[in-house]
Amino acid sequence: MGAKVGGNKGGAMGDINVTPLVDVVLVLLIIFMVVTPMLSSGVEVKLPKAKTTTQAQDNGQHLVVSVRADGAIFVDSRQVPLEILVDEVNAEFRATPNRAILIKADSGLHYGEVRAVMDTLSDNGMTTLLLAAEKLKEN
Repeated sequence: MGAKVGGNKGGAMGDINVTPLVDVVLVLLIIFMVVTPMLSSGVEVKLPKAKTTTQAQDNGQHLVVSVRADGAIFVDSRQVPLEILVDEVNAEFRATPNRAILIKADSGLHYGEVRAVMDTLSDNGMTTLLLAAEKLKEN
């Protein structure tokens, strides 16, 4: 890789070398492609499908309570029993208040199992609950 300092007559060259710019852009693209899937929080669950949804990007601004198909409950990525769910959520709220609770429940669960988690949180004064769902693809 070399640089040409002047033209035939010895003056300054007006061309821009874009190779370093392309290299930097490609590196940034690769970094964003690797980091983006890691931005969603909580435990990975198969979400139920719904016709009406509101698109919201989960960038860690919500406190995520996940319920897997086997009934295991997670606050962010820590498994907790239902009996101490409120204590764990309160501890998270003390660390970073003013967050809504996003409930991600597996589509294989019965509604009653998800409702038990929602009732536990609601009975303890946590009224801002969001339910995560996948948008149903229309054909």
